[in-house]
Amino acid sequence: MGTTLGTLLNLAIYIGLVAVGAVIGSRRAVRSRPMPWLGKLQFLALMILIVSLGVKLGANDEVISSLGQIGLAALLITVLAMAGSLLCLYLLRRFVFHLDRYGLPQGSAQEAEETEGSGGKADNSLTKWIVLAVALGMLAGYFVIPDRMVAYCGRVIDFGLYLLLFLVGMDMGRQGTMLADIKAAGLKVLLVPVAVAAGTLGCAALAGLFLPLGIKDAMAASAGFGWYSLAPTLLAPYSLSVSAVAFLSNVMREIFSIIAIPFVAKYLGYVECAALPGAAAMDTVLPVVVGATHERIAIYSFTSGVVLSLAVPLLVPAIVALPF
Repeated sequence: MGTTLGTLLNLAIYIGLVAVGAVIGSRRAVRSRPMPWLGKLQFLALMILIVSLGVKLGANDEVISSLGQIGLAALLITVLAMAGSLLCLYLLRRFVFHLDRYGLPQGSAQEAEETEGSGGKADNSLTKWIVLAVALGMLAGYFVIPDRMVAYCGRVIDFGLYLLLFLVGMDMGRQGTMLADIKAAGLKVLLVPVAVAAGTLGCAALAGLFLPLGIKDAMAASAGFGWYSLAPTLLAPYSLSVSAVAFLSNVMREIFSIIAIPFVAKYLGYVECAALPGAAAMDTVLPVVVGATHERIAIYSFTSGVVLSLAVPLLVPAIVALPF
């Protein structure tokens, strides 16, 4: 019950921050002013967030010790789950939503304009900074920063996340198309988390065919959808080994998605970027999705992350209870 209430509280805070930022950004007095510092502040907050996340992971003995013991199983589950999510969302975007790779209706005037222009904000230069931030953070957490300072990383991550969500909402409001984007997405946006979940669980089951874990345990480990703090807790009473795999696999999903999103945006499609982070598409990774694509994709990413986050406490026990 406590976990569920905490999840709902966090969701309310995240939604509230994005909404407040969007309302402020949509005001005429704000939209009419050039704000070159807004993007720079977002980038700075993102780097602080990612470095702090890296420090926290690097200082976590469970993460480090798990790398050698269960790393291969977690890696296979993560890679296949992310690939399955991408495939399902690609098919959904192409054949159900009928959107082009920029997330626009196929054949629209806006599509032609964006194709002839810059093609959005996808920029692979962001990737090198993300990789560097994660690596430096993990190395600092493991070798340099004392445990008493690592304990404050959680607060830094929360503050950075709150700031980023507010700034993302403000950026969305400044575009002046937020309501139109919501209307264009419609209720069909709820199919995005369904596609992500189906791709994740289906391909995790495939990974289970080649692992000692088996199909059910591989699915249970992947059903955290990147929420590495909740899924292992739910799985611990069932199996400590599966809990450890789930922890490392979901950590990998968040880190890998942060690194891969700029490439997916450039070579596959904008909407597909929402598939990679799973539950983290609503919070930690949302600024990366928006930064690599366009503000209109925030609707898909945020909605998918919210629904998947709510599904984790339901799906993980349900999979564990399967009679095989």
